[in-house]
Amino acid sequence: MSTPGDAGNRPSVSYHPKNQSSQASPAFSVEIRASYETDRMLGSGEVIGKLELSWDDLLNHGDEPFVHPSLTLKVAVVHACDDALSDSLVDCELARDTDAGHAQFAAYVTSKRLVLDQCPVSHPDHAAALTNLAWARLMGYIRDDLQAIDDITSLFREALALRPQRHSDHPLSLYNLAEALKSSWRHDEESTAADICETAQLYHELLPLCPEGTYLRSIVEGPNGVDYVIGECQNLTKDASEEGICLRRVVLELCPQGHQHRLRALDDLSWILITRFTQCGNIDDLDENIRFLREAVSLCPEGHFDPAYYLNMLAVSLGHYRFDHQGKPNDLDEAISLYEEALRLRPVGHEYHNVSLNNLGAALVSRFNERKHIDDITRAISLYREALALRPPGHPDREIALHGLAHVLTC
Repeated sequence: MSTPGDAGNRPSVSYHPKNQSSQASPAFSVEIRASYETDRMLGSGEVIGKLELSWDDLLNHGDEPFVHPSLTLKVAVVHACDDALSDSLVDCELARDTDAGHAQFAAYVTSKRLVLDQCPVSHPDHAAALTNLAWARLMGYIRDDLQAIDDITSLFREALALRPQRHSDHPLSLYNLAEALKSSWRHDEESTAADICETAQLYHELLPLCPEGTYLRSIVEGPNGVDYVIGECQNLTKDASEEGICLRRVVLELCPQGHQHRLRALDDLSWILITRFTQCGNIDDLDENIRFLREAVSLCPEGHFDPAYYLNMLAVSLGHYRFDHQGKPNDLDEAISLYEEALRLRPVGHEYHNVSLNNLGAALVSRFNERKHIDDITRAISLYREALALRPPGHPDREIALHGLAHVLTC
């Protein structure tokens, strides 16, 4: 079975004139077969196109390429007898078994042992045979043929191990394994988050190896490719462990500048970093959290459902966490400016207007305690009074507002 890749990577071309003499018949047909792997092709390959033209057109065409839907073909006159060209491309017995798989899917699965027996670990085609077998079994798995997905992924893993970095088919083997893992979580309810995480890692390694304009790049970036994997990762529970943070870093790198999911990726990673900072107190996590939130604020588009959300998150990291940790006055000043902007974006009537009143009031109280500027405490009292007025008797949060005002009046 042929696997996805760059169409025409390594085509094997066989041609069969209707008559041996160019004078006897003007018709000349070319059948184009290809293996999508760049390594040595197993069998005659899969038919990807046909070309028919006259002998005169062929022989007078010179060195200019023939362009076929997704394939550029150059021809040259070859002196060969009968099918010598075709025979030179294949090892007959191995080719027959492999070609049976191209012609009949089930036949290839049945004859898999024949191919693998002829391709032991030391055989140069062992990886290709493993890949063909794994794809055949994967298609059967997707079609509800109850074969163990673990066995299928193991075959792809073994093929990948035989095609390390710098091997011409290393990118394709990464893609094959990623597809098997995606099939696992799509079709098996018992699949774990580990499959999703590993697939993200594979895409992270694969993307830089896929040049722009290639077929492999197009399917990696297609609707069922990297964006689908990013979406699945973003649906996972956020985890502040080292593995969880590593995954969110990978997702962010899969979302370069301008990517539609970058804002969400920044949000997820910054949230996990601040969570770990509160648990471990590592200032590097906090600094990185602030850097990512700054970018999120800059990316938040006009008309975003709540741009004040990122302003508040950044203000909390600066004015609450880093100022408390390091005591830098500029952090507190910037936090107050951010809270003021958030309050402007949440006018009276906004569901989070009271939250913004309290946030700004608390930051002003903190600055008053540091510098004893009377304007800060006067303004904070005014904000807490407004918050209380918006919570009349009977409001479920009125008691909280009363306590807040009472606290600031005693400062």
